Amino acid sequence: MVTFTNQKVTIDLLIAIIATVILSTTILAISTNNWNVKYENSITNRTGLFQQCSNAVCCDRKELDRSVTILAIFSIIFLTISTLSSFILMTTTLDYKNQCYILVPLTFFGSGIAMTLTLIQILDRIELNGYSALVFMIDSVLSYILGGISLSHANMFYL
Repeated sequence: MVTFTNQKVTIDLLIAIIATVILSTTILAISTNNWNVKYENSITNRTGLFQQCSNAVCCDRKELDRSVTILAIFSIIFLTISTLSSFILMTTTLDYKNQCYILVPLTFFGSGIAMTLTLIQILDRIELNGYSALVFMIDSVLSYILGGISLSHANMFYL
């Protein structure tokens, strides 16, 4: 007999939706160039992880640092794995006990650690005052929170 409970499916769906939002806003924050914004003589200088713009139309492709790029890629990989595995776990039943439930909180905590290390590396190089940096900070905190929620959810339904 296949057993689904409304509470399990609801929490699984909520975790999957929030994970999708965190993943999409993290990708958006990494790809934009508003990590550091400086105003000098009516010219706006914007610095991102991969671009540096001195005017509204002129942007130079410039990597901030290789370690920042690698840590940002690891955080995206961990968030992608956690999002996909949360969608996959939503389809599992309570009759079939598997050990894949630990993958979701583990990858959320891994992405939170990678995002925190990314922020530390970026803070060594530039001052963070743009909206991309704020979104990335919020996403790293939400990654830790969602890891804790998914861990307690795994203890309720998958153990």
